Amino acid sequence: MKSIKINDLAYKEALRLAEKYNIIDLDKISQSIEEMQRKEILENHPYTVWQNAEGLWLTYLPDEKKGRKFRKRRSKEEIENLIVDYYHQQKKKVYIKDVFKEWIEKKLKYGEIQPQSYDRYCTDFERFFPEKLSICKKCMQNITEEDLTEYIKTTIHEKHLTRKAYSGLSTLIRGIFKHGKAKGYTDISISHFLGDLEIPRNMFEKKLINIETEIFQEEEIPIIIGYLKSHVDIWNLALLLQFETGMRIGEVCALRIEDIHEDHIKVCRTEVKCKIEGKSKVFAKDLAKTDAGNRTLYFPETVKWTLAQIEKLNPHGEFLFMNKGKRIRENTLNKRLSTICEELRIAHRTTHKIRRTYGTTLLDCSVADSTVAEQMGHTDVSTTRKLYYYSNKSKETKIKQINNAINY
Repeated sequence: MKSIKINDLAYKEALRLAEKYNIIDLDKISQSIEEMQRKEILENHPYTVWQNAEGLWLTYLPDEKKGRKFRKRRSKEEIENLIVDYYHQQKKKVYIKDVFKEWIEKKLKYGEIQPQSYDRYCTDFERFFPEKLSICKKCMQNITEEDLTEYIKTTIHEKHLTRKAYSGLSTLIRGIFKHGKAKGYTDISISHFLGDLEIPRNMFEKKLINIETEIFQEEEIPIIIGYLKSHVDIWNLALLLQFETGMRIGEVCALRIEDIHEDHIKVCRTEVKCKIEGKSKVFAKDLAKTDAGNRTLYFPETVKWTLAQIEKLNPHGEFLFMNKGKRIRENTLNKRLSTICEELRIAHRTTHKIRRTYGTTLLDCSVADSTVAEQMGHTDVSTTRKLYYYSNKSKETKIKQINNAINY
């Protein structure tokens, strides 16, 4: 008889043929698996199983309302059957929201994510997995690859997701189903599934970017810098310092006097917003946004004037930027920038566009790639070039540059 290679056949077909030719006994395998699962459930049962003076066997089972509930049976086998049946029933009732909660809580517990990331994941989950969806109403073990494919493509289409937004969705799906498989809630191998999933590029929403408003234009920079220097207050100085250093606005808001040195700033904290015990909190955290964000940031001579003005206005503050004894928050600075743009009659921009302007200026001035990456707090300059570099030259400058370059 020709030998059968398992790798040449679908797994289930291989088992069928193996049983047909008496190579294996599926009943015995099934029985062994059940015995192993039973043993695992009993070993992981969190409550003691004991026998009382009357010969009855007792234990507790988890209960959503009371925390636990008391149970008793006449024999040890009966109490163990009760325990095993309970956990089997619980597995059948596991839904996507349950697995998500287990997964995200563990990531937070082990420090794999920060509280602000935890909040973002939870917000994304509420957005992508409302309870009314059919996939959310199905028990986890009953969700098929076909269900997942239908859900993903429908979500992309109906929510008009860009590739970036889909990246957030796929992160959730990958995490939920990896955790689900590890816990035995699903048999879907999500890495293989997502690897094989075909999503045409034209399914994603195209985000049209107005390049002129992504950064401050060449002719706008002296106007806004002049305004900030001639209207000195603690908020305008914070915006000016961001123009001069390219720091993230959360890093600016979290600066302390000890972070400032003769020719550089030690960037080592940032403002974060997250929920603590159900309440939204905003505070300065003693770490920058990323590992690369914890950096030595060198500044030009102009910053010394800015720092001197800050010291005059806030000589004894815990943070560099404070008002009435309280740290100024980044949302306040975004509002101030919006007001200034409106007053100067230039396009509205957020403080993040100041950071992009800084990155673009460094690259245009041929600052070494490694220095650009360090100043920006990026691991690699490719991040700066891909996400922060936009042409902000005026029409006249562009024509002049092209004329100088094309002179044959």
